[in-house]
Amino acid sequence: MNFDFSVFDGFDWKIYEIFSSLHSTVMNYVAEFFTFFGEGAFVIPLALFAIFCLSTKRLRKTGGTLLLAIVFGTIMTNGIFKPLFGRPRPYIYYKDSADYMGWYTQAGSHVESDKSFPSGHTTLAFETAVALFSTLNKKFSWIFLVMAVGTGLSRIYLCVHYPTDVIGGFVIGVVAGVLGYLVARAILKFANQSENPLIKKVNDFDLLDKFKKKA
Repeated sequence: MNFDFSVFDGFDWKIYEIFSSLHSTVMNYVAEFFTFFGEGAFVIPLALFAIFCLSTKRLRKTGGTLLLAIVFGTIMTNGIFKPLFGRPRPYIYYKDSADYMGWYTQAGSHVESDKSFPSGHTTLAFETAVALFSTLNKKFSWIFLVMAVGTGLSRIYLCVHYPTDVIGGFVIGVVAGVLGYLVARAILKFANQSENPLIKKVNDFDLLDKFKKKA
C-alpha cells in the first residue's frame, strides 16, 4: 500500500527531539532491558508458559488468552500490516539527517530486519500485558502493563521505530489481547457446557492434579 507516512513527520520528529535529551550509557541499558520483552526470542518462553497454563484448569483461561493473543497479534503485525505498508526503518528514512543519525548512534545503532510499521515489539508487549492483566490477579498483573509501556518507549529511544509505529503497535497489541480474551472465554464456555465425552475429558485434564496424585 502506497501510504504517505510523511504526514506524521512533524509529530515523529518532535517526539525524537524529546527523547534525544535522555540519551546516555545508563539509559541505553535501560532501553535494551525493556526492549527484550518484545523480542521474537521472548515468544518461545511465552508460548511455553501459555501451553503450561492451558494444561491446568485454574490457569486455562490465561493460557488460552495469551496463546490466542500472540497468534492474532503476529498475524496482524507480521502477516498483514508490515508487508502491506512496507514503511522503511527511520535510520533508512533519516539517513541524511545529521541530528537523527547522531541520536541513532548514541542509542547503539541497532539494526532490524523487517519493516517499521507497526512496532512488533510493542504489539507483543501489549498483547501479552492485556492477556495477563485480564486473566490474572490485578494486585500484581498491572506490572505487565508497565513493562509494555517501557517496551514501546524503548523502541523510540533506540531510534529503530517512529513514535507512530509504537502507537500502531499499542493499538494492535490491545486489540489482539482483547480478541484473545473474548475468543478464549467463548471456547472455554463451550467446553464447559459440552456433553461430548472427548471434549469433557480434555476439559477436565489438569496437569497439576496429575503431579499431586503422584506425589
